[in-house]
Amino acid sequence: MKKIIFLLLVFLFVASCGNTPERGADINYKQGILDIEVASLAHKEEYQGQQLELPISVHNALAYSIENVIVSIAGFDNYYVELYSDEEQLASLEGKSIFNPEGEKERVQFSGLLKQLLPGADEEQQDYWITVEYDSKVEFTPTICITSDLGLGEYGTYQGACTVEKEISYHGQGAPLAVTKLELVPRGGTAVELRMNIENKGKGTVERVALVTATLGGKPLSCDFKGVQVEGSGLFSLDSGQKSARLICVGSLASESPYTTNLQVELWYDYEIIQKESLTILGDSLIS
Repeated sequence: MKKIIFLLLVFLFVASCGNTPERGADINYKQGILDIEVASLAHKEEYQGQQLELPISVHNALAYSIENVIVSIAGFDNYYVELYSDEEQLASLEGKSIFNPEGEKERVQFSGLLKQLLPGADEEQQDYWITVEYDSKVEFTPTICITSDLGLGEYGTYQGACTVEKEISYHGQGAPLAVTKLELVPRGGTAVELRMNIENKGKGTVERVALVTATLGGKPLSCDFKGVQVEGSGLFSLDSGQKSARLICVGSLASESPYTTNLQVELWYDYEIIQKESLTILGDSLIS
């Protein structure tokens, strides 16, 4: 009887393990469009003549670490609000991983003084803006079926050892900057061209983007950015309001016949996100 009970418990344990929700090493964090989360933790209303405490929360919800983080406050009228410091720096914040599934969160504290309102005024609303700047990267590492056969241009797909698709759409790699489309352009022989659409899908703005790595099957690709202001080899910037660019890479294949291989592209970028908040300064005659 004891043996039967023991075997039943073992069976239930194994069954429960099989139904364990996806977590840890099973989760691919480098997918989808992710952005950092910024929030003001300060009270929305404060009284005149008091010290101001303005805590700001910065949560790195990306799948990558962010570096050289600068948090700043702007917009207060100095007649009403005096900030002792309007900028703070953080070395880095870790992104989502199996060791930290939520990503790292940090609180930045700003302090100041709320001055007196104008005579007879009951309250004064002050709008202010939180700006967070950082450097980070995004990795595009799909396994693709590839060929240099010119017949792909006519049909859009090509059947061989694997199925080659001329165009493939993607939904992000765990950052605001994303590769959203890959187009394969065979050039005959063993030559091939890869065209990638790079888009800013986040709430902020991308300033500069640098190509760090571009390889196909471990072999370096020759790449250029198109449709943007190129500042140097492998470096471009996006004008205000511009959201996308195209990366054109050329390389040679190991075979003219279709085969599966790995594409590796790594981009570093500067990012800025601005969030509007408001604070109401109350006169002594009002009770919050």
